[in-house]
Amino acid sequence: MPQETYDFVVIGSGFGGSVSAMRLAGKGYRVLVLERGKRFHDADFPRSNWNLRKFLWFPVLRLFGIMQITTLNGLMVLHGSGVGGGSLVYANVLMKPDDRLFAAPAWRDLADWQTLLAPHYATAKRMLGVATNPCL
Repeated sequence: MPQETYDFVVIGSGFGGSVSAMRLAGKGYRVLVLERGKRFHDADFPRSNWNLRKFLWFPVLRLFGIMQITTLNGLMVLHGSGVGGGSLVYANVLMKPDDRLFAAPAWRDLADWQTLLAPHYATAKRMLGVATNPCL
C-alpha cells in the first residue's frame, strides 16, 4: 500500500473538524479527516428517540444509531457518533440566541454582539442552505 503524506490530520468531521478541513484544503494543504463513526443516510435517521436501533450507538447491544452516551467523571454526555459529529443531532436547527443572552451583564459592555455577529449568522445561513420549517 502506498504511503500517503498529509500536511494536516483533522480528527472528527463535526462542525469544527469539517470547517477546519475545508479551510485548510481550500488553501492547498493536503488534509486527512479521520472519523470513527459511520456515514448515515436519510433512511438511517430515527423518527423518534424510542427507536433505539437508529437512535443510540452502542454496538455491543447491536445498536448502531446516531447518538452515543459517554461518561466522564460522573458526567453523562449524549453526543453525535458518526460522520458529521454533533451536526447529526442538531435536528436541522439553526438558532440565534435570544436578545437576553446578548444583554447579560457578564459581556454586554464588551461589544455590540448583535451587530458584530450578524454577518457571521448570514454566512452560516448561506453556507448551510437554511430554510424555514413550514411545520413550525
